[in-house]
Amino acid sequence: SIPPQVMSRLVGDETVLLDLASGIYFGLDNVGQSIWECVSDGKSIAETIDVIIAEYDVDKTRARKDVIDFANTLVERGLLID
Repeated sequence: SIPPQVMSRLVGDETVLLDLASGIYFGLDNVGQSIWECVSDGKSIAETIDVIIAEYDVDKTRARKDVIDFANTLVERGLLID
């Protein structure tokens, strides 16, 4: 889930995350933006993987690895909590 101190905004074609506690901004690419939208909508990891497979025509193994790696990075940076 998204901690209360993390805000997201669409700036042009990019989603930008702001950690209000640290004041640090993070920019997301298209895939990161899709994953973030899924998290924001309350989708599970499995549902998010399905969205990535449909949107980007990747195989399930690659999509699963990418989604989990990205989610772990966001958790490490305090932008998601598990």
